Amino acid sequence: MRYRTACLVVLLLTISSTSSAQFPWQKPVPRSRKAVEKIMGPTTAKEPSRDLNIVWVWGIDKLHEKGTHEYAWVMDDYVNSLLPQVPRVTATASMYFPRKELWDRADLVVFYLWPREQWDYDLIDAYQKRGGGLIFIHMALMQGSGQELSKRIGMAWDTRNGATKWGVLPTPVSLTDAALKSPIFKGFPAKFDLADEFYWHLRGDSAGIATLVTSPAGPAIANKALDGPPRIEDLDGKQWPVMWTSQVGSGRVFVTGAGHNYFTFNDPYFRMILLRAMAWAMNESFDPFKPLVTKGVKMMP
Repeated sequence: MRYRTACLVVLLLTISSTSSAQFPWQKPVPRSRKAVEKIMGPTTAKEPSRDLNIVWVWGIDKLHEKGTHEYAWVMDDYVNSLLPQVPRVTATASMYFPRKELWDRADLVVFYLWPREQWDYDLIDAYQKRGGGLIFIHMALMQGSGQELSKRIGMAWDTRNGATKWGVLPTPVSLTDAALKSPIFKGFPAKFDLADEFYWHLRGDSAGIATLVTSPAGPAIANKALDGPPRIEDLDGKQWPVMWTSQVGSGRVFVTGAGHNYFTFNDPYFRMILLRAMAWAMNESFDPFKPLVTKGVKMMP
């Protein structure tokens, strides 16, 4: 069942521009079509090897500026426009934590929402035990104290004494050695620009994850505190995880702290990363998802 009607109501309340951001100076990164197509490579498989059920979990908040945390926009784009174009793929929206029957038939569950309720971790455990894939995007990392969530996805927002910090994602970001060997980042440059936000000082053990993308952090800010990008001298020089993978039970997990700005989801680099991660989490080829990378996005020649 699609949430087209409900989504239209939400869109009227939260409508935003694809070029806006929480920081007015933060703009979409121009991408070259030639570079994007080179990273994607040739296509051989036209459809997945099996029927796939993807559940997209969404839920809104009223604490952010227009153009950021656009859960309804992103859900609508993926569930109602993009993913249905892939043969043998069924996409279903779940407003907040999915019902058991959705977990039972899902091959992949994507979380991009402002959590508002206690989750049933027994359902997640059973799902991961049987090999179901998980994707967590940006604010979905905040759930309770982070203790239980970090056990399932590697790291999560830590609410103890305000431990986790947030701020502008300094650019460029860096790929790790693990990323250079991962199918999610095959063909990507070792460094590339990404205009977004991220979190650091997360709860969990970074030794238990495969960190793929890193960035230094700082300054930790309230979201309207900067009038321009952070200066190099303001950064801590550390390499904090921005994106990572892990495996729990037989289930694969991909997490990205980036995903704050709506225009990020129309960035062909980020969209490729996300779609590749979705295919990887389901142990499927990325090939059938490739046409979605450039669908409706603006690029240079």
